[in-house]
Amino acid sequence: MKGKKVVKSSNKKQSQQAATQPELIAWRFRLIMGGVLLIFAALVARIGYIQVIEPDNLIKQGDLRSVRVKALPSARGIISDRNGEPLAVSVPVQAVWADPATIFKDDGLKQLDRWHALADVLGLDRDDLIAKINKNKTRRFIYLQRQVSPAMAKYIKELKLSGVGLKAESRRYYPAGEVSAHLVGVTGIDGHGLEGVERSYDKWLTGEAGKRIIRKDRYGRVVENISLEDREEGKPLELTVDQRLQAIAYRAVKQAVADYRATSGSAVIIDVKTGGVLAMVNAPSYNPNNRSSRQSFTMRNRVITDAWSQALLLSRLWYLRL
Repeated sequence: MKGKKVVKSSNKKQSQQAATQPELIAWRFRLIMGGVLLIFAALVARIGYIQVIEPDNLIKQGDLRSVRVKALPSARGIISDRNGEPLAVSVPVQAVWADPATIFKDDGLKQLDRWHALADVLGLDRDDLIAKINKNKTRRFIYLQRQVSPAMAKYIKELKLSGVGLKAESRRYYPAGEVSAHLVGVTGIDGHGLEGVERSYDKWLTGEAGKRIIRKDRYGRVVENISLEDREEGKPLELTVDQRLQAIAYRAVKQAVADYRATSGSAVIIDVKTGGVLAMVNAPSYNPNNRSSRQSFTMRNRVITDAWSQALLLSRLWYLRL
């Protein structure tokens, strides 16, 4: 009797365990597998779309983060007189720029003593410089000063200000100064002619800037040279003017204006055999190397712009004929 009871109790336990085991429901299994396959198919379709149908977007995003274009500025052509004396040359200078977004990211404005030193060397008001940076917090490039001398650029580089850099450019220099100012003319801050020969032959004198496309890593190191476009230097220009006659004529006209208390005076020397202009001067004149001295009254080339009496011109031509 005792043995039979043991057998019955063991059979009861096995039946209870069998009843508690979960049963595999077919529709649930198919639903889960269908969902997994659907997700896998969506991932494969997305990968195919990105890699095959629209790969340019990712390439563009990657290039925006790593590819940089470095400009290779070209020098403007030299203007010289008939004897090869330079009347206008280009000298290398630097432009000071700032990246306000980087400055605020690195808390660069905390170094106020260095920012004050930068403002002093650039001749700017200290508070105005700080206000300019604060006003353009989100911008990545602003000019602080154009055409600074190499000595100033070296000092600024030694300040080691975060977000402040230097950019190579050129500035026009006129050795003859006010003697040939009206004839040669001047250029703007971007290097294009505004007056005189500089404006009339701007396309001839202006070269073609080149560019170098490179790829940098996260540390700013160049890892790939993608392409290089060589720059084309500006063409030189030789005038018929003789700088020696130009200087003599300018001194004579300037002295005559002072002696007779005239408002202005002009003179032109022409080679009667070739028709070439040997000298063309006006007084008062201006210093083309100093932007602050430029005024409309002094910059006007009266020989070309002003109206002259025909009788006066004919009498002068008749005198030359004799």
